[in-house]
Amino acid sequence: MSIHPEAQERNDRLKAINPAILEALSPLGRRSFFPKGIPYQAGQSKGCKINATIGQITDGEGNPLPLAPMAEKLASLNPKDAFLYSPIQGREQSRKAWHAKLVKEDARVEAVGLPVASAGICHAITMGAELFFGKGDTLVLADLYWDNYEQIFNIRLEGDFKRFPFYNEALGFNVEGLKRAIAEVQGKVQVLLNFPSNPSGYSPTPAEMQAIAQVLIEAAKDRTVVVYCDDAYHGLVFDKAATPKSLFFELINKSPNLIPLKCDGVTKELSFFGGRVGFLSFGVDKVAAEILVDKCMGLIRSGIGSPVALSQYLMEIELADERHDAEFEKMRQVLGRRYDILRKALDRKVPHWTVYPFNAGCFCLLKLRPGLNADAIRQKLIHEESVGVVSHGDDYIRLAFCSMKEEAIEPLIEALERVCARN
Repeated sequence: MSIHPEAQERNDRLKAINPAILEALSPLGRRSFFPKGIPYQAGQSKGCKINATIGQITDGEGNPLPLAPMAEKLASLNPKDAFLYSPIQGREQSRKAWHAKLVKEDARVEAVGLPVASAGICHAITMGAELFFGKGDTLVLADLYWDNYEQIFNIRLEGDFKRFPFYNEALGFNVEGLKRAIAEVQGKVQVLLNFPSNPSGYSPTPAEMQAIAQVLIEAAKDRTVVVYCDDAYHGLVFDKAATPKSLFFELINKSPNLIPLKCDGVTKELSFFGGRVGFLSFGVDKVAAEILVDKCMGLIRSGIGSPVALSQYLMEIELADERHDAEFEKMRQVLGRRYDILRKALDRKVPHWTVYPFNAGCFCLLKLRPGLNADAIRQKLIHEESVGVVSHGDDYIRLAFCSMKEEAIEPLIEALERVCARN
């Protein structure tokens, strides 16, 4: 399939800045670009006295004409921000606000360009994958992973997985397993790492995080390495031994061959699950990142049209509020109390499962004893105990302590023990 001249222009610019990034792009990534269509032309016409470009209903002077029931519910918000389209790449205020949040967490993000907005974190991961992951490519990831990765990388993009055990024998993160898995992939290697982890609820120690970063930097000495940092649960850490920092911070501009992608958003970090606002940041040269954002805009335009403006606007209000840090900490402490209660409930020895180490995020993972099937146990918990959990493969039960009352945690463990004992 031929490359559109505008896409080729972007590719030529990438080649001049960093050939490794161009070489790493998937066929779709090479073809993608933001066209000079209606949104582009409307942007150029912004500020004109008469503007007959974009198809959004206004009063003729740039103000929306919302219907009364919605307008009444949102009366305290600026109508333009609440009711009109978002730019394809996201609202500039939102992109700057999220970038500033990351800079506050780690000054190295100053070197990174503004992120592109997405319709949630899953969409951010998918955009990154569409740019770099093609049919037949291999993704290196730990064997304990979020099941939606299969939908993105296997089903949607027709790729393969190279798995390694998440935990080592000491029940810390398996850095050596990651290193071996990378070594077994020929040519360009793509790695996905999710910390704190879903489903395990584990965040590496600072030493482990440094070791992981070093493995990736070393691998990039002689080939291209694309790293997807799924930071959905970023900041939700409850053990002082675990790092609250993102792996992405350790990889910024470390090698021309290393392309780190940060996928994050408001879902858990702002407890805004219905907002569906995510961000994709590129830890590469700022000019190269701008070209990658342009390519993402092409993907967004052809997929969801544009991200939701109202959710971005609410996010901007939240981050600008002087209460934000305290409010986040209040939420983290609620989860921290549940985490402590669950840890205590799982402290006693039970013959039916092994508790895998967890110190962050929203989950913990139990490996059932031989002879027990996770989905069968899950079904019996529903029908016999009115308890809902998630089965992960044949052997694991995932508990989401983020969605339980404190007083429900001990009864859940007791119900699980009763069901396991009967089987």
